[in-house]
Parts: sequence; structure tokens; C-alpha cells
Amino acid sequence: MDPRALLLLLSLGSTAVPAQDSLLARARAALGPWPAGSVQLVGRGPAEAGGLAGTVRVALAPGGRFRIDLESALAQSNACDGERVWTRDRSGLERPAELEDADVARVLGWVLSGHWTEARELALDEPARAEGEPPQLALALTGTPLVMTLALDPTTSLPTELRYHDDSGERRWLFEDWRAVGGRRLPHRWSHDDGSTVDRYSVATFEPGPLEDGLYRSAFPPASDVRFDPEADPELDVIRVASGHLLVEPWIEGEPVGMFIFDTGAGGMCIDPRVAEELGLEKLGEVLAVGIGGKTTTAFRRGGELQLGAVTWRDPVYVELDLAFLEPIFGRKVAGIIGYDLLARCVAEVETRKPYVALHDPARFTLTGAAWQELALMDNVPHVRARFEGEREGYFRLDTGANGTLTFHAPAVRELGLLEGRTLTRGFSGGVGGQAELQSGPLAWFELAGHRFENPTVSFSLAEHGAFTDRYTLGNVGQEFLAPFRLVLDYPGDRIAFVPVGK
Repeated sequence: MDPRALLLLLSLGSTAVPAQDSLLARARAALGPWPAGSVQLVGRGPAEAGGLAGTVRVALAPGGRFRIDLESALAQSNACDGERVWTRDRSGLERPAELEDADVARVLGWVLSGHWTEARELALDEPARAEGEPPQLALALTGTPLVMTLALDPTTSLPTELRYHDDSGERRWLFEDWRAVGGRRLPHRWSHDDGSTVDRYSVATFEPGPLEDGLYRSAFPPASDVRFDPEADPELDVIRVASGHLLVEPWIEGEPVGMFIFDTGAGGMCIDPRVAEELGLEKLGEVLAVGIGGKTTTAFRRGGELQLGAVTWRDPVYVELDLAFLEPIFGRKVAGIIGYDLLARCVAEVETRKPYVALHDPARFTLTGAAWQELALMDNVPHVRARFEGEREGYFRLDTGANGTLTFHAPAVRELGLLEGRTLTRGFSGGVGGQAELQSGPLAWFELAGHRFENPTVSFSLAEHGAFTDRYTLGNVGQEFLAPFRLVLDYPGDRIAFVPVGK
């Protein structure tokens, strides 16, 4: 059974009918009613997020609508129009949020507004708790693997803590300073702790005002910070090293600084700190980077201009990442990684075997040789649905930065019993955060975009932390399973095509 379906059955099976004296009933009474009429509640105050001081603006409205804008040197937004969640990232690009990204943002917004007590999409359960533990509720978002734990104050029945485990470990949100605004109690201070960094937000006062429905929607405007030279060749010079990684050479601040890995599995642009220092790039804040082996804390760097092929991008933001360990492996200096932020501004054609990379203007690109398929972006990485032995199906990550065929994520390995009945060999996978144990062995078949791989050798992760512990997706597809295709990645259009190529 698909692990997502299993979690759905468990969550539906645990739905509690709210009795008059249940935790839910007490929390609903403690929060109070929403103000009458078409009213939104808007507040503003100081924030410290990502290691940077700034301002937070929060708008809350009935029906699960919310918008949270962080104004700082690396501004970001999360919003929900009642149905669709969307984000504006630190580079200013707006796009729909999907899968786990959308679900986590949705529940957090609902806890801030109190909508969680009335949301039909949430299945609520009162789990058993040890003596001395505060009262708590399990919040399961129907149709998803997401289950969060919400602790309530034993005296006031108001939320005090929201906990969630993702591939980076435990995340905790703390809620304080509850005050009534037009009858509804709202937290005026809250914080987020990811185990490495703590972000803090506060609102001086929430004010009722007329509902601005357009505030919660986005038209998803195209990026305005990128231009395409129509006279330039979109095809890049690409080097494929022995590990299978694709290397390209952008110009940073008007000069070549070394090779960058072209990696669809990178959720952001990365630059080596020594290169950033040589270029004098501004250092900003801090960020949690999650890789195969776990997590590490690093910083942002802001650039002035990046040029790659026909594409010129203004004011790029990079994650600082020490890549010196790759130089002896690749036999050349590795200065950075081309990841999501640039790919989100163009249409990228990629072949891992040839090798081949071309970057196109989305407004001018025409697809030939295949049909568009649905693409999901989570953690800024492309995911598609694929099938494998036992007629099972689910989302898989597409990662041109991973050699090999396929690695099943640890939750899928456990819940689907994928180690049973196989002859396996032990090994390790490495990346950001260190190494993680895995087993390798045969799989009857795997099918991607209609292409079936018969009896391939694949890997089964046993990781306890890091990217391979993701519960929303079943595995990570590497270069060998991508080799039969020219990938056409249209992030602006939320779509992908797999164009068959010869050997």
C-alpha cells in the first residue's frame, strides 16, 4: 500500500466526534467567535527570521484565508486564499506551494487564525499522554501524510505548541500572548525552532478591517529580474565528469569563477564561500540546508548578476556551501551549484548521458517530440508520479545531481516492506550533512514516463535523518533512470516533458 494512503486510513480512523467537554470544544470556546461581517484581522510587528531583523505583517480572514509577509533583506511570503497555498520566495518569485510545503504552511496559518477548530480537512484525535504532559491533539490533514501535534494550555485551552517531524528533524512553533480581537483570541507572539535556528515574530495589535479578498490571491506574475538574449545560443557547454554530474560555467559578477554543478535536486543556488569572498558578495542571515546525511546551518550570499548561456539574472541569492571536497573527485574547481532559483525562471532541456543542457525563454519555447505532463515542486525540487513492482505508484524526486538509478526513501522502505525477499548488499550514500546507510538490490521493474526498466539494481535508504527520510515521496530518481530522456523542465508552467533519446 502507498504509505500516503496508509496514513490517510489511520487519520480517518482516528477522527474524534467532538463531545461537549472535549479538548476541541474547550479550545473552540477559548478562541471565541470570529468578528461578525466580512472582516479581516491585520497585524504588524517586529520579527527576527533567518538571522535577520525585519517586520512581519499578518492578515487573517474567515474560511482559512491568511497571508504572512516577512519584510527583511530576504523578504518572503506565505498565503492561502482558502483553497490554494502560494509563496513568494527570497528572490521575489511567486508560485503555488505543493505537497508538504503547502500542507505545513496551511496548518500553521490555521493555528494562528483559529480556523483549525472548524476546518473540515483536519481529522482530530486526542492521543494518550504521559502523566504531567499538557493536553494535546493530533491534527491529521486528510488525504496527506501530514500529522502534527498541537499542545493546549491546561488552564486556558489555548494552543501553546505545534510540533511536526520532517526530513530535517523536529520543528516546533510556540504561541504566546493571546489577546481578544473583536471576540477572537489570537497569539501576538510566536516562534519557530527547527533544531538549529529560532525565528521569532510578534504583532503589536491586530486591527479589524474590511475584507480584501485579493490580498490572499496571486496572479503568479512572471519573473521580472531575468532577461533572455534572443541572439544567443540557448545550448550550454557541458562537461560530464566520471560520477555523471553535469558541470557548466556561468559568469558571476561579470567573470568566470569556476564550474557549477547543474543539479535539479538542488532546492536553491549555491556558491562556495571562498568564491563568494573573492567576489565580495554580501553575507546575509542563516539558513538550514538539508541533504542526504542530515542538516547543516549556513548563510546566504547576495550577488549582482549571473549570466549563463542566453540567460542573465539580476540580484541572485545563493546559499553558501563548502564544495572543496568535490575538487579531488571531479578533478577541477567546483565554485557552486545551479539549482531551483535559476531553473524557475526558464525552460530547461537536460540530458544526463549526452550530456546536454539548454536554457530557454518560457515565453518563446515550443515543445516537440513529447507531451507535457504534470510536475510538482516540493522543497523547490521537481517530482513526478512513477510506478514500480506490485503495481504501486507515488511521487518520486528527479535529481540530475544523483548518480545511479533510484533510491527509495526510508519511510517507504519500512512501510512497504521493500527489503523483504531480496538479496541485498550494504552501502552508504553521501551529501550535505554527511552519510546515510543504504542497502542495494534488485527490483522487478520501475516505470517512468511510460519507459519500463526491467530488473534494475536500486537502493533502499535506511537513513534516520535527512532528505531520504521524506514521507511525501517514495524515492529519488538518479541519472541512470533519467538517461533515456531529454527532460524538458518548465517550472513557470508547472509541467515537464520526457522526450525519448537514443543511446
